[in-house]
Amino acid sequence: MHRTLFAGGLWLLSAMPLASQTPGPVAIEGPRQAVFETLKDSQWVRLSGPGIGRQEGRLLERGPSKVVLSPGPQPIRVATTSIDTLWTRGTSVKTGAIAGALIGAALGVGVGVLCGEHGDDCNTGGAVALFGGVGLAGGGLLGTLFGLAIPKWHRRYP
Repeated sequence: MHRTLFAGGLWLLSAMPLASQTPGPVAIEGPRQAVFETLKDSQWVRLSGPGIGRQEGRLLERGPSKVVLSPGPQPIRVATTSIDTLWTRGTSVKTGAIAGALIGAALGVGVGVLCGEHGDDCNTGGAVALFGGVGLAGGGLLGTLFGLAIPKWHRRYP
């Protein structure tokens, strides 16, 4: 009986991995992995997580288990499993275009109404449509140009 328990215990211990064996790097999976694969070298990124706080810098290196950022003279190595939020730096083109188009359209409609009220030969409905459309297009273009110059962080994960 004792020999059977002893042999069974030895077999069980031999089947278990040793504590000195360390597992390889933990690879990330799922949506997080898809986002990391779209990152480009030298792209500005901002990371945050419970153990790392908030870090930002240019992406020097990315792999299945770590990313390396260069915010200054010393690169920062961050384990991908400790990242819970990721942003990339882009521009405010969409926001600028929408804001510019709305402001331009409002100004154009105002000019069209004034033209209709004070002009003898001016059709108010036609003037509002014409100036509103021109204001919409011009404001959208101007807003897009302003948006190109304004940096913005875009949340990529989660």
